Amino acid sequence: MALTQPHIQAARASIARWFDRGVLLAVLLAAGVALSFNEADPDLWGHIQYGRDALQYGLSPTTTYSYIAEGYPWINHEILAELALAAANDAFGGTGLLLLKWLLGSSVVALMILRAWKQRTGLLATATVVLLAAVGLANHWTLRPQLFSYVSFTLLLVLLSWCFEGWEGTWQLRWPWRRPGTLDETAPLTFSPQRLRFLWLVPILMMLWANAHGGFLAGYCVFVAYLGLRSIEVIFRKGVAASGIVTRFALMAMVAGLATFINPYSFLFHVWLYQDLKVPRPEILEWRPPDFTDPADLPFAMLIVLCAAAFWFSRRKRDFTQLVILGLILWQSLVHLRHVAFFAIAVGLWLPPHVDSALQRLGVSKPGASMFYSMGAGVRWASALGLLLAYSVCGGHLYLQMRQLRVDCERYPVAAFAYIGREGLSGRMFVTFNWAQYALAAFGPRQAGDPGILVHVDGRCRTSYSQQMLDEHFDFLMGPVPADMRYRSPDSGPVDRELALSHGEPDLILINRNQLPSVEVMERNRSQWTLLYQDGLTQLWGRMNKYGDQASADFVPAERRVLGEEPQQGYVPWPALPKYQPREKEPLQKPADVPHQHPREPHTTS
Repeated sequence: MALTQPHIQAARASIARWFDRGVLLAVLLAAGVALSFNEADPDLWGHIQYGRDALQYGLSPTTTYSYIAEGYPWINHEILAELALAAANDAFGGTGLLLLKWLLGSSVVALMILRAWKQRTGLLATATVVLLAAVGLANHWTLRPQLFSYVSFTLLLVLLSWCFEGWEGTWQLRWPWRRPGTLDETAPLTFSPQRLRFLWLVPILMMLWANAHGGFLAGYCVFVAYLGLRSIEVIFRKGVAASGIVTRFALMAMVAGLATFINPYSFLFHVWLYQDLKVPRPEILEWRPPDFTDPADLPFAMLIVLCAAAFWFSRRKRDFTQLVILGLILWQSLVHLRHVAFFAIAVGLWLPPHVDSALQRLGVSKPGASMFYSMGAGVRWASALGLLLAYSVCGGHLYLQMRQLRVDCERYPVAAFAYIGREGLSGRMFVTFNWAQYALAAFGPRQAGDPGILVHVDGRCRTSYSQQMLDEHFDFLMGPVPADMRYRSPDSGPVDRELALSHGEPDLILINRNQLPSVEVMERNRSQWTLLYQDGLTQLWGRMNKYGDQASADFVPAERRVLGEEPQQGYVPWPALPKYQPREKEPLQKPADVPHQHPREPHTTS
């Protein structure tokens, strides 16, 4: 039976649709490659250990694994994320963690692609925006609780877009200077009251988010701003008649805020959060502004340029609410690097239609036309082979990335920890900030009284330590530095670079040799401390009267010390924990100036 022209056209349309889907699949795989970074984060060891401890012992009300903060209140606002990370690690190891990270990232990208597809956005625009958004997310997509904030933020924006379909993507404000009788460019205000009812899902999302990561505050602010701006729009269109829907939006915002109080600490969590946000954190890189001379910040700069160009050339109606919220997120991203991921997600979800319109205006693409139709037969075959090649390359790269979570020996004291494990050293150890959670996972006593190693301060920062404790830690590591490099409380008194050597009576000091101020302090105190281990990255010092005195049971003779200059290179598989059997069998003795901890509470942190 001969094919008729309609049959031929239907067949070509079907092939074109499958070709477009194949391109979008390649985009999804390529974005997944960008988000597949497979090196361990400094805090990952701690987050997993805190999740395990919560499952075994319950949520500790006070700081764990620290010898200077026992009895100090601990606000663990990331417990759901830590439980998820611990479950993935214990069930599937490092590969399970990487798969979890990749699946979450791919889900975010897939939602971007799906939204662009439903808006009939061209392939070129979709691929451009989604890939650039994925690259902008890449530096922030590490195995930390922040992942759950980024996923929650994506779900929030997707839910808002679905609930306000027909309203979102339109301009609803009348310009006050428009002359009477001129064309009104505002679009009709259309929305589904039934869909708006699903906004009641936001309180559930906010409750879960508040127990997974502190980034819920950014999401809540966006939610309130979104409803507030939509209220302004409906007031412009309906005047007094808008009071009903405005009241409804206000009630939804209030309930969503109240939902965040459903956490283990109730309102005390919000009190702590308010106190914490008042204090700057320049010593943490994520809280610094972007440096556009750094290649790592180039994707963020490109996203800004793409936004400006798309809105300038697009013929589509702008959305007042989207424009304002994008501006607010951009402002926060220029102040704190941590918010760049939120900006990339918002761009990936909201910008593709405007980029598509701009490309059409420039003659690069045609509305509603598949790329398949603009190709000759030879180009189509080449494109099909190119897609197969892209699948192979991306799939192969993802396979290699997923095989192993790596611990970088140039960043982490893998060899030094192996030495501590072999020697069975125990007691109280000051360890540089970025290594403390690795140390507590490797050597921390799981319950009070167990032998092991307690640390000074770790990456929980103000959730578990007072500002004075943090100042003591960074005085030793950094010494006096400008205010734009670290915050120091005026209540901490003058900088004391040696206080950490005496407070809490540490037995061991593990430092990074690249942190020169701490190296200088230890060299000045050689009479009280003896060098037990050294390589190109680390130094491990022991208290002289314990490890340098031949009469001491803990004396380490010269033949058991390792003092070298070997550079630390390469990677080892996660979790890189050494075999460890503490030499000290009796319970750890607490310093006299530290309050006693309840015996059921594990010595852990998160």
